[in-house]
Amino acid sequence: MTLFWRIWFAVSAVNVLVLAIFLGLAGLQFASINAALVGERLVVIASRTVAPFAASARLGLPLSEVRNAPALLERARRTDEDIVALYVFDDAGKIVHSTGGATPVDIPPDAAAARRAARGAAWYRETPEGFIGGVDVTAADASSYGGILVVYPGRGNLTQVRSMIAELLEGALVALMVSGVVGTLLLRYGLAGAIRDFQAIDTTYGAFERSTWRQGAGTGWTPTAESLPLLGKLRSAEASYHSTGRALAAAEERSK
Repeated sequence: MTLFWRIWFAVSAVNVLVLAIFLGLAGLQFASINAALVGERLVVIASRTVAPFAASARLGLPLSEVRNAPALLERARRTDEDIVALYVFDDAGKIVHSTGGATPVDIPPDAAAARRAARGAAWYRETPEGFIGGVDVTAADASSYGGILVVYPGRGNLTQVRSMIAELLEGALVALMVSGVVGTLLLRYGLAGAIRDFQAIDTTYGAFERSTWRQGAGTGWTPTAESLPLLGKLRSAEASYHSTGRALAAAEERSK
């Protein structure tokens, strides 16, 4: 059974490795897709909020002078209770309106970099703290007056990714158990002939060694029908070994 268990452990190790790679790739893919969905939702929220600010920009009014700006931002924030904050910022990145609380002076560097890379288009980005997304506020001549920034936490995405991985892990464990049982049966019956031959060879070798060691004690070994062909070869090899040894010893004596 030694041969069987070696093959079984090798097959099981391959199954575990394949499942681990699958879990890793599936987790990364799900995290990427979920992050994209969160970012697109932030863009939609920002796009719905930008209308009154864009109207003021088309009239040439600075964003800081938009009336009821905090109320407009708060109404947008209530569309998703997980939103951390909404900011209105001018073209230089200075925040001029917010949903309240501790308001930074400027938009985060990640937001500024994402906005520059978007070149006027809607943008979003995942950060170590969570997600950010926004749109620009443009005037009648398509020049930028600033924009709307939405800040979203990352814990929700992390929770969903962990939940997905946990479900996949549960399924992988079930698949591993099923494949282990099926693989054991297939290997046991598929390798039955090879296992018998291997055991017969191993038994013959062991019995031959024990018989050789015990010849001086007068004990012997009765070979089976299956072991006779191999036993003949072993006896022939042993006789050849002893004959060669005697020839070498005689040659050494003559050379003295």
